[in-house]
Amino acid sequence: MLNFLVCGIIFWIYAYSTFRRDKIFYPSIIFSFMWGAACLYTAAILGGYGDNLYLKEYYVFKHMNVYIVYFTIVVMAAFLMVHSCRRRQRMSINMVMDIDFVERVLSKYHWIMWVNFFGGLLRMAVMINLVGFDSVMDYRVAANSMMMTSSTSVAGIIFKLTAYVQMLSNFYIALYGLRIGFGKLNLKQTVGIFILYSPTQMATGGRLFILYFILYFFGAFLLGRGLSMQYGRRKLLDAKEKRVIIIVFSVLMILVGLIAMLRSGGVSKDKENLIDKFAYITEGLLATEYIMDYYPEGTFHLDLGKNSLAGSLTDQYLSFRGYLQQTKMSSVIICFFTRAYLDFGYWGTLVYIFLFAFLGESISIYCLKRITLIKFFIFIVILKMFYESVIASSISDNIPSIELIILFFIFYNILFGRLQNRRTLMPK
Repeated sequence: MLNFLVCGIIFWIYAYSTFRRDKIFYPSIIFSFMWGAACLYTAAILGGYGDNLYLKEYYVFKHMNVYIVYFTIVVMAAFLMVHSCRRRQRMSINMVMDIDFVERVLSKYHWIMWVNFFGGLLRMAVMINLVGFDSVMDYRVAANSMMMTSSTSVAGIIFKLTAYVQMLSNFYIALYGLRIGFGKLNLKQTVGIFILYSPTQMATGGRLFILYFILYFFGAFLLGRGLSMQYGRRKLLDAKEKRVIIIVFSVLMILVGLIAMLRSGGVSKDKENLIDKFAYITEGLLATEYIMDYYPEGTFHLDLGKNSLAGSLTDQYLSFRGYLQQTKMSSVIICFFTRAYLDFGYWGTLVYIFLFAFLGESISIYCLKRITLIKFFIFIVILKMFYESVIASSISDNIPSIELIILFFIFYNILFGRLQNRRTLMPK
């Protein structure tokens, strides 16, 4: 318990001190916040919290109790090295696309959010047709139904197309949040854009759409506000904006817990309360504990990136997933280095962790030196990778987003060129 507690505190101290000093929302800040929360929640469970947790009896750590210390040391070393180099070279954060350009992009492509909204409603209709109205909020039933559905069927095609639209709306939400960072945070506008964003993932009983909205909108908002503070004298948040954030965050966090509690046929049948439903952020640590126990160091051949980088899932990993399915644990929720353990081994995974943290933060700072539209999108994808690292395989799961940015780059002149001024302007 003590190791998780100390590591969690270290992560949160780093996140707080870095944001307080620079007022820029680096990916390392969200990474440290999320991992700090996961470590502190795990420490609380090991300390006796959560008697009604669905996986309470599974929280016994033989491997991760030590590995979490190595993990924290490696990650902190990577982040501190990057920011030490940034300060020595006196790297500044600048935005070279003007706000008028951002507004023109938002105005021209506002239809994406409406397509996302109605596409989400269409998804809901498809799910009700597939599993019935009573089961539409059961994530397991909904997800399994979609996995069993042919990709060439009407339902499969609808889900594919709406998934692509959702990816576009992710970038739109982020750009919208950046613009608001230079203006004023408004409750009505925030609620409106959230409603347009939500239906696609609601169709399968998921709740990540809430957490991703927080990431894309508020992550970009904090970046924009930090930049705005550099260009002019203003507060991080005024009194009205603080009230908006308190209201929005409170409602959204309650929704995250309520959705999990309202799911029929799942763990909602137990006695978990609203706070207990956030314990899933610790399940990636559990999955890594179990894979280390299932495959002790030296008893398996290295897959060399097939699982964590290419996302192809080797026979070794599929065997482990089959084992997990015989337990209460989910074979879906992992952390970003769970699969990497089979790719690179016990010590090699620490090298992978270091490179992930070092390169991710370095690329982000490079993008922030001169923020263009493409660099902003790259920054947002890295922010997402770091954000979801507690519950997903960050690199392989974000390959579609990377491919989309490449398409943006190739067709930049067609998509955005006419909206951009010939001369570069600083934000107004």
